[in-house]
Amino acid sequence: MACVAEASILLDVPPEVAFDKLADHPSWGDWMPASFFPAGPSRGPLRAGETIEMKIGHMPFASPIEVQVVERPHEITWGGGIPGVISARHRFLFEREGEGTRVRSVETWEGPMDRVLRPAIQPMAESIGREQLQ
Repeated sequence: MACVAEASILLDVPPEVAFDKLADHPSWGDWMPASFFPAGPSRGPLRAGETIEMKIGHMPFASPIEVQVVERPHEITWGGGIPGVISARHRFLFEREGEGTRVRSVETWEGPMDRVLRPAIQPMAESIGREQLQ
């Protein structure tokens, strides 16, 4: 059974605007939190199938993140992990709510070590998700 961390925010902009901001990888250095920060060069807006390098949490090394879904203006998903140990999938879902957009950050992780690592990973994933949305 996968472990899950969720956060959401209501923004006063249409889904396309919120989506485009998150998909604009070159701008991440200006606004992404230090807990999830680009470590490598940007090649432009996010594209499914590409790999980006990120500094996550307090890890001393960069982690490769594979962009899996870029479906404007509904979803951006990426994933990564340690093969055979634990894998994570982070989804941002953009849903129209009234005049604005509800952006949900949903991270799931699973693997042989998910339950052992959950006490450390879940609070960090929830915190990073909230920081990214702010």
